[in-house]
Amino acid sequence: MTLLPTALVDLVQAKNYLRLDHAASLKVDAEYVGLGDGTIVAFTLDHAPLEGTLKVYVDSILKTETTHYTYSGTALTFTAAGKPANEEGITASYDYTATEDTFEAYDDDLLETLIEAATKKAEDYTERAFVQREITETHIGDNKQVLKLYKQPVVADSISSITIGGDALTTYSQRLSIGRIYHLVVWPGDYEIVVVYTAGSAETRAAVQALLPDAVAAVLLIVADLFENRGDKIDSINISGLGSTSYKMPSRALELLNPLRMDVL
Repeated sequence: MTLLPTALVDLVQAKNYLRLDHAASLKVDAEYVGLGDGTIVAFTLDHAPLEGTLKVYVDSILKTETTHYTYSGTALTFTAAGKPANEEGITASYDYTATEDTFEAYDDDLLETLIEAATKKAEDYTERAFVQREITETHIGDNKQVLKLYKQPVVADSISSITIGGDALTTYSQRLSIGRIYHLVVWPGDYEIVVVYTAGSAETRAAVQALLPDAVAAVLLIVADLFENRGDKIDSINISGLGSTSYKMPSRALELLNPLRMDVL
């Protein structure tokens, strides 16, 4: 899976927030490498260790890299000083990079899905588009003159088309600074109105993160909540004497997003 460019945070940021190692989520403890015979110096590890994580033991004694052994990829080579004697057992512990057929690689796909879901949840709650993009949205006419677009801030003069029941509308007025389009008469009742326009706070993820750090923190909080609470849960609970508590979104995320809501600006 490839993370959509409209996602507010990337996979590395989410993993760092969740305290997961973005370079490797897999660890080998006490892998049996082989048995020395006093002559053989070349052995093969099951995986290529990440730099700085390899620990090699000969008969449970920790050996020193360069002095007793070197390694490249999965190739482990003992020096003359470190060569295992006859019947000495060799074990190794290390971290290695997750590959496509590992559970952790699938976890990356899950996290990317959660990042996109968390971004959408934050955007829907604030009525914003974070990373700038073209949006196609459908409204149903209500015999009123004003149509409110679902996402802001709308880029100036970015409406590329409006259709009513499939027919193009070319005559209308607009105040895109507040996300409003005005029909010269009224938007006809029960007709499908499709508007294509561009909205977003900035053109790139990095630019939006610099502009809206509170939104970034909120999305990370939502990702963590979705990742750590994968089952269904209650929306809210009423406690006598204490009132009602909502669990629809982490309270700290709501606190960060509330000042960004377009309906309160």
